[in-house]
Amino acid sequence: MLQHNSSRRAHLAHATVMGLHALCCGLPALALVAAGLSGATSGIAILSQQFQWVHAFLHAHEMWILVISAGLVVTGGVLEASARRSGAAAGFPWLFAFSVLCFLANVAIILAHRA
Repeated sequence: MLQHNSSRRAHLAHATVMGLHALCCGLPALALVAAGLSGATSGIAILSQQFQWVHAFLHAHEMWILVISAGLVVTGGVLEASARRSGAAAGFPWLFAFSVLCFLANVAIILAHRA
């Protein structure tokens, strides 16, 4: 992970992908969980109105978010590969694997939401 990566740039790319995933998928999921735990219809209606602008913004820009995320995954992969070629990195690249997993989750969520 970080201790094996001599270049912090790869870490920054991976962390950005995970941050995008947390914002795009985590916030709506958190809102749904909060609404579900409230147990009251009024709570769901209030949360729905409060998060409508976030939902609309994400839908309007979901392809750009996906393109930026893909670019960051590729950038992180290239930086990870160059760190490994130089011998600075060792072990399994867990942060890169999680970055790819977040990207694939974004793609799956967008495809499922459009269907």
